[in-house]
Amino acid sequence: MHKNLMIYGSCVSRDAFPLLGSAFKLLSYVARQSMISAISKPTTLLEGAELTSAFQNRSLAGDIRSNMLKLVRRHAAEIDVLLIDLTDERLGVIQLPDGNYVTRSQELVSSGRLDGVQGRMRQINVLSERHWTLWENAATRLFSAVTELGLREKTIVLNTPWAELTDAGEPVDRFRGLETAELNAYLGECCAHIRSLGFRVLDMPKELAYSSIQHRWGVAPYHLGEPARQWIAAQVREAARAPVIG
Repeated sequence: MHKNLMIYGSCVSRDAFPLLGSAFKLLSYVARQSMISAISKPTTLLEGAELTSAFQNRSLAGDIRSNMLKLVRRHAAEIDVLLIDLTDERLGVIQLPDGNYVTRSQELVSSGRLDGVQGRMRQINVLSERHWTLWENAATRLFSAVTELGLREKTIVLNTPWAELTDAGEPVDRFRGLETAELNAYLGECCAHIRSLGFRVLDMPKELAYSSIQHRWGVAPYHLGEPARQWIAAQVREAARAPVIG
């Protein structure tokens, strides 16, 4: 009988799913949704045209609706493993005039939906003090909700360092000009906070943090290679077999 997996995170986790084979079923995949946005109320200020990609449409619509916890609640009784990574926290968020937050994803920016918003918006970048304050509060609330749904022991959070080199030894361009080492330290602090809330955080060995030159979406600090994907798949298998209680 297969195990049911839900992923909340990014391609870092999703890319490992095929390695799990038919033993696992993917219930839902929530991407491009910062925890700050996930805990925010849905906004009605971002009406607009559809994007060309079905995945991009789903991700953008989900972020605007802040639907992460709604999906967790829908699947809670079925979930064997809830897999979370923090890679998309790199995107930062935008505070809208209605006081709600959305993730500053490429999908949102390219959709043109921000162009029609009347009123003041505030961009809040990752690594900023304001981002940390908002994120820490959002993460505490989100993981409290996960606990209330009885999923604490079924949840694993990945601390996956970003790559500074490819598996061919070439340097990897920085994301939006941000220092990879700084982002790794910041996401490490985020993971430390989650660990303090009583959740399992799994630290990927740094020697696996290489970007694959064969990745289908190209080289990027978070487009990790086969060894990293194999490591992630192994953590999911282990979590499905023997959840840690405590």
